[in-house]
Amino acid sequence: RHSLPGRILRAIIPKWGLLGVRAQMKLPANEARREMFSRLNQAQVHHDLLCALRDSLADDDSRLKFNRNLRFFNGIDSALFNSTIVLLYSLYETRHDTINFHRLLEAIEDRASADQLVEYRQRIDAIKPLWIQVSILRNRMVGHQALNASAISVQSESSLSVGDVDQLLEASKSLFFDISSAHYDTHADFME
Repeated sequence: RHSLPGRILRAIIPKWGLLGVRAQMKLPANEARREMFSRLNQAQVHHDLLCALRDSLADDDSRLKFNRNLRFFNGIDSALFNSTIVLLYSLYETRHDTINFHRLLEAIEDRASADQLVEYRQRIDAIKPLWIQVSILRNRMVGHQALNASAISVQSESSLSVGDVDQLLEASKSLFFDISSAHYDTHADFME
């Protein structure tokens, strides 16, 4: 008989690497591409709905309805904002166990030229300043609430505007379209 800690370790060690990092399950490249497409579409739709909700408050009748149902509309606004931020954040995070642009490039390394990979990485680098603004919101307000800053101060620090989100979405969709067209023999048809 083995001790309980020994049995637990023997059960865990095959599932975890030597450094304690869980072994990665790899999705087939095309499935990872489909999941990335879905995340991009979700981010676009949630952002568009959020903008439409906020734009609808321009007229008096809509503001009256909004004020009568303040908790409902505030909840929708928060959910759409939070979802958009989390989805945009996930596209460029550098984790090895999630679907993101960095893993998508790894999946095509065997069928993309060195020049193409350099171009894609340069485009990701160009997008990075906008992603950093998103990551400030995700890491200090949406995904976690910082103890040392209010939501308003985090939003101010991030200085992410609606135009910035539009720009990040357009750059992401363009990059994804080019990767899909060149390396997956398909193209991405985004909901617009």
